[in-house]
Amino acid sequence: MAGQAFAADSAWLASVPQAIDQAKRENKLLLLDFTGSDWCGWCKKLDAETFSQPEFIDYAAKNLVLVQVDFPRQKPQSAALKEANKALKEKFNVKGFPTLVVLKPDGTVLWKKTGYLAGGPKTMIAKLDELIPKAAVLASAAPTVAIPVQWPAPPPRVAGDEPRLQGIFYSSLHPSVILEGKSCAEGESVDGMRVLKIAPDKVTVEWNGKAKELRMN
Repeated sequence: MAGQAFAADSAWLASVPQAIDQAKRENKLLLLDFTGSDWCGWCKKLDAETFSQPEFIDYAAKNLVLVQVDFPRQKPQSAALKEANKALKEKFNVKGFPTLVVLKPDGTVLWKKTGYLAGGPKTMIAKLDELIPKAAVLASAAPTVAIPVQWPAPPPRVAGDEPRLQGIFYSSLHPSVILEGKSCAEGESVDGMRVLKIAPDKVTVEWNGKAKELRMN
């Protein structure tokens, strides 16, 4: 019951692109909750004691865009959502559940916490309140950049085909891309394709000894 109330009342999204668009429109921070909603005991405890409480729900409605990045064992998910969540797990180097990540709308990581956070809504809200001034300082120090992020469900890949671009996480500090469901930064490779440069709207890669540009469709 607690999990059902949490999901319904606090409007958690499953789509990062949708969450980013909303965060930009409403000038809010993003809170990503990496969870195993139907099997992780500490995740369920965090849901029951913090996320499903009216104090947190009210605070989140005014200050946050919430994203549940779920890795269930029984609950059904689409193949595209599983792939997107896997890529996010790699992107943020998530090693355990629950893991909380707070982002600015441009993708800048403000805070990451692995494991249960005790203290209920008051502790969570106090931590989040610390991040709001920090976000404002970062915003004044550097211009906001666009972050086109998509995870289209690709058709089956034919052997020998080049890896396909599925998403761009662009920030001035830690840009990365999703190639074939795998997160990689500049200088890293996926299936023989090496990322040379990441821009907000395109990626320059090396493939078969030649440089080429990839863009989101």
